[in-house]
Amino acid sequence: MIVAARTPSRDRLAVFSNKKLSYLRALEYELIPTIPLRGRILDFGGGNKTGYRALLNTKAAIDSLNIDARVEPSLLHDANTPFPIADASYDTIVSFNTLEHVRRDEFALGELVRILKPGGTLHIVVPFIYRVHGSPSDYHRHTAFWWEDMLADMGISRENSRIEPMMWGRMTSAFSFLEYTRLRFLRRVPLWLDIVVKGTGDEDYTLGYYIRANKP
Repeated sequence: MIVAARTPSRDRLAVFSNKKLSYLRALEYELIPTIPLRGRILDFGGGNKTGYRALLNTKAAIDSLNIDARVEPSLLHDANTPFPIADASYDTIVSFNTLEHVRRDEFALGELVRILKPGGTLHIVVPFIYRVHGSPSDYHRHTAFWWEDMLADMGISRENSRIEPMMWGRMTSAFSFLEYTRLRFLRRVPLWLDIVVKGTGDEDYTLGYYIRANKP
């Protein structure tokens, strides 16, 4: 099901203290340590040298699959082709900012569902209102409705899915286009404006989505 975005507040402003991070990346770094990781874990699109690795809240071993050898994945593989992983292999799968770079993203999503154990959980973060960026290419920006329907087509009902807009507010989403310009020094102004003014329909201007899906 599609849920509302978290409410911007003074208590949450610390997430934006690192000026090197984009708004979306700051929100992701707030989220990642809260994701429960249990059982056998796969980081799809990850590796030993990803920037968020230390934020993953577990001391357990984490397998990873990636096409980029530079981040040192445990499995080097093109996600546009069948994964060399048996059905129902993992209890938890995480994927951060990866599926937008996979041309056959529906196929890759199906593979993630296939290798997830019944009762397992899939955690996905993808951008929405965000610049085009190649790694090695950039193909997709799907709405919450697409994610809800696509997961349902793969056997994960709306009751077993949760699609949360990742954003602070409409003002911040608008200013995100200026994040890496000379006006970057003003980046805290829209943060405060969104605390003061919370508009209806702000989720239509989300920077990204956090998708959590439980496999029956």
